[in-house]
Parts: sequence; structure tokens; C-alpha cells
Amino acid sequence: MRCFALTGKRGCCILSLFFILVKEGGQMSIGPSMPLRLEKPEGIDLAQAARYFGARGGADAATQALLEKCAVPLLAAATPRAVWLEADPDSLTAAGILAGEDVAKHLEGCTAALLLAVTLGPGVDVQIRRAGVGDIAAGVASDALGSALAEQAAEAAEAELRQWAARQGKYLTGRYSPGYGDWPLAVQPLLAAALDTARRAGLCVTENNLMTPRKSITAILGVSDHPVRGHLAGCGHCVLRTRCEYRKRGITCASE
Repeated sequence: MRCFALTGKRGCCILSLFFILVKEGGQMSIGPSMPLRLEKPEGIDLAQAARYFGARGGADAATQALLEKCAVPLLAAATPRAVWLEADPDSLTAAGILAGEDVAKHLEGCTAALLLAVTLGPGVDVQIRRAGVGDIAAGVASDALGSALAEQAAEAAEAELRQWAARQGKYLTGRYSPGYGDWPLAVQPLLAAALDTARRAGLCVTENNLMTPRKSITAILGVSDHPVRGHLAGCGHCVLRTRCEYRKRGITCASE
């Protein structure tokens, strides 16, 4: 297997960085990435936003009113975009993307994997900052709404991929993202490179492995010819375990 890498200038983000792994015979084993058409939802899941906001047991009247007020300009600012590609796990391992044991467990029994990146676009980041000027609560509420909307966009993208898999008689695991279990955030630049997110979706990764626009999600899904669930790493290895709101309430994200 030969590996070709075209690396662009690295400043605040990874620009024009591609990984193309080519098997003998010219068969692509990673890529190319392809866009997914995402429709903007009619509304934001306010119940989910309230959980991100920290409202326990549901939002009270004041919180609900704040979320409803902030949701209108936040949704208007969103421009959801998604890209994906199919790859074989061995090639992803060779590229350094499948670092850690938990993501490998997630792909057990899978013959291929899908990489996915979803972003709400830069307008959402701008709106969150704008909402927080002189009104901290509105800024926090807008941030929570952005997180909820990003999850909605990721769910919509996943639904499209499941339809694609079903047409081929295939099955998918759930989404698994960097930061879950022992899959490190350090793979974010590699995911962005493989998916060519800077060019295809305007999504970059900083030198600290943070995505920009902030309201973005990357993930991997396993592909199999039989029903598969994937691996849930559990709280013990999660990078958010010390500050997880779910654990503070005595539950897990998997139960929500």
C-alpha cells in the first residue's frame, strides 16, 4: 500500500490537507469525500438545548422563554453542511486515525467504516458571541441551542447514511466521536484531512485539536453485512467524565 499526503500551511487551522491511501490496482481505500445534503430543520430541539443549558428536570418558564427567544436568530444563522467517505479499517489504522482500543472495538465485525463531519457554519459562532454581549444568560442559552442543533444535524446526516447502507443491504453501528473512550481528540486533524473538510465544508481544526466552526461534529460509523451495535466505551474512559452533567444526575448519555 502506498500513502500520499498533500499538506497545506498549518496556521490556526489545517488547510488543504489530504490523505489518499491507494491499494495496489488503484482501488481507493480512503476517500474521496462526498457531500451530504442537509435540510435546515424547522426548529431546534428545545428539550435537548435545556439539558445542555443545565436545566435539570426540564426547563422552567423563564428558561423556556429564553431558549425560545434565542433560538430564532440562532437557527437563522445556521448553514448546515456535511461530508462523508467510506474506507476500510486497515487503511484508517495505517493513517493513524484509529488510535486507541475503544474505537477498534466499536468497529469489530465491520468490513468498512464511514467517516462523517457535520458543521453548522460560522454564522452560528457569530450569533452565539453576539447574543452574549451584555447578556451572559443569552450567550449560554445560544451556545446550548447550537449544541442541540449540531446534534440534530448529525442525526440527520446519520439517517442519510443509514438509507445509503440499506440500499446496499448493509448495516451501520452508531456514531462514535473523538473524545469517546480512549479515542483521542488528537485524531481530529487526521479526520479533517481525510474528509477534506476545509475545502468541502469550511471546517478546520486548530493546533489544539479544536474544531472551527465550534458547533461541528466528527464521527465514525462501522459498516457490516449483519446488524451491529458497536461498542459503548463507558464512563471510565471518557474525557468528559469529571465534568459530565449526565453523571452528576446519576445517569449516562447512553440512557438519554
